[in-house]
Formats: sequence, structure tokens, C-alpha cells
Amino acid sequence: MKKCYIFAGGDFDGFFDKIGKDDYVIGADKGYTYIEKIGIKIDTIIGDFDSAQQPDFENKITLKPEKDETDLYAAINFAIKKGYKKIIVYGGLGGRISHTIANIKIMEEFKKKGIDIELKNKNQKLFVIDKNFQEKKQIENTYISLFSITEKIENLNLINLKYELKNFTLKNDMHLGVSNEPIGKEFKIEFDEGMILVIYENKNVYK
Repeated sequence: MKKCYIFAGGDFDGFFDKIGKDDYVIGADKGYTYIEKIGIKIDTIIGDFDSAQQPDFENKITLKPEKDETDLYAAINFAIKKGYKKIIVYGGLGGRISHTIANIKIMEEFKKKGIDIELKNKNQKLFVIDKNFQEKKQIENTYISLFSITEKIENLNLINLKYELKNFTLKNDMHLGVSNEPIGKEFKIEFDEGMILVIYENKNVYK
């Protein structure tokens, strides 16, 4: 599946995945400066440029500073109109906690519309699931945390994680899902319905 990579204006640690020739790259406001530094091709720049200088770039969309959506939100909507349903965001974590929470809420909103968004940096990955999930890669030295977005998740089963659960009800005011760990093989998250925020964190960094 082709992907859209968006570089937002939050903290950026220089990490990014291999970007394919059919993938699309967007700089959201200050995020375009990160792309320039790492030297990859930019397809579109979107923003009100209140935190960065106006770029001298042909394929640029300038937003009004006073608006009802963030630059990242506008960039995601643009990507969706281009036909992308898998979106990876860098620079969406760290910095102002209010911006990080807003970006998580954006992930939730678009998941309801069938759009898969990941917030990533070198040591963290956040995404939302609304159906059974299987991690097919062997994940090591990583904390896996789960938080219910909807009111509750019923019949939650965690398989091949250090702290397994069976037919558990995870409510959205519970912290029980924090800091689980894979046990050296593929793991599964199974549940009836609802939405879960999944967080991967590098165990060597966040001890």
C-alpha cells in the first residue's frame, strides 16, 4: 500500500522510514524545514507558516493563521484527497503536550473514517486499532501500552505478551494497559469492538 509521510512541526529527532518512489511527502508548516535538512524530496508544503519562514516552493498551500484546524490536520485532509489511507507522521510527538494530545485525537477521528495514521519518532510509535491486531514482526526491548479510547473494550485478549489478559473489560478510565512487554514472538490483541490506542516505546530509553 502506498503511504503518505507528513513531517509536522513538533520535535523531530531525525528518524524516518524508507520512503518509496510511489509514496508522497508533505511538510506541515515548520515540518518542511526538517525535510530539507534530511535531504529528501518534498511533494507539497502546507501551513500558515507562523513558526517558520514562508518557503520558496511552487507546490505550496498557505493557510490563514486564524483557523479551526491545525496545520497537521489540514495536511492529513490533503493526503486523503490525494487517495492515501495510510499516513505516517513525524514531528507529531514531543514539544507542547497539548499538541501531542491533539495529534492523538486526530488519529482517533480519522480512524473512524477508515484512515490509518501513525505518530512516530526514533523511540516511540503510536497508532489506533478498531479490530483484532497481530504484530507480525518480532519486537524486542519494547514496552507495549494499551488504552481504551471508547467507553470500554470487552472480551479483550492479549496473547504472547508478558501480562496476558483473557476476556477482560478495559475501561477508558483505567491505566492497567500500561507497560506490557512482548515475549519474543508475534503477539495478538483480540477484542469484540471499540478503539484502542497502542503505544510502542523503546525500553532502553524509557526505563
